Amino acid sequence: MTNRSPFLTALFHPLNLSMLALTAAAGLCSAWWLAPIGFIFWLIMVAVVSRDPGLQITFTRQSREPLAQRFQNRFDRLDRARISIFNSLQGVSPAFRKQIQPVQDTLDELVEHAYQLCLNLTAMDNNFYVQQLSNNFDEDIETMQKNIAGAVSSNDRKEFDETLKSLQARKVQLKNVGTLLSRFEAQLTGTNNAVDGIVTNIASLKGRDAKQVEGKIPPLLQILRTEQEELRQFDAELERTSI
Repeated sequence: MTNRSPFLTALFHPLNLSMLALTAAAGLCSAWWLAPIGFIFWLIMVAVVSRDPGLQITFTRQSREPLAQRFQNRFDRLDRARISIFNSLQGVSPAFRKQIQPVQDTLDELVEHAYQLCLNLTAMDNNFYVQQLSNNFDEDIETMQKNIAGAVSSNDRKEFDETLKSLQARKVQLKNVGTLLSRFEAQLTGTNNAVDGIVTNIASLKGRDAKQVEGKIPPLLQILRTEQEELRQFDAELERTSI
């Protein structure tokens, strides 16, 4: 299925196409002044459809690049939780939706942030495994140590020593990258558990008194902000990490 943008989806919506055809027919066959009026109504209809949150979410999800398998399943779970809250707000009273909307908006930001981190770390994960397959640091380090022990000149010993230090530094660097990837994987799992709890709390708020709902929102927002802050720490670490 073609992944059309919300704007193109709105343009090709059957109702909007019918309105455009009716506008053209009215302008040609009836009174010319009906065409501009009809065209304005058609533009309004296109704008309304293209701004539909459901369409925008669907387009965003379908446009995403695949992630490393270790991140993909966990991110999909996080995204499904976001959709679950979005769906739970359909058909509810405007007052209830207004109260819950800050949670939805904050969760949207968290999901998009998590996706960008997953995308960046996917590239690092791919490179990490390539480096692991193409390098045997333990064997190379052992070889360099033997070369140092058998060197007959100070120049040879110095060159072997520099190579040894380079290999050891590279080994440590790759180990740190592996640790970072594993930590982020664990972070996604923790974030999912926190967000799943929020989904359950939102579902339990339906039908409650407005004051009860109002009192439950700040703690839910705080949970999401805490998760967001933890993701920001990975942003900082990613800036300092190379592979």
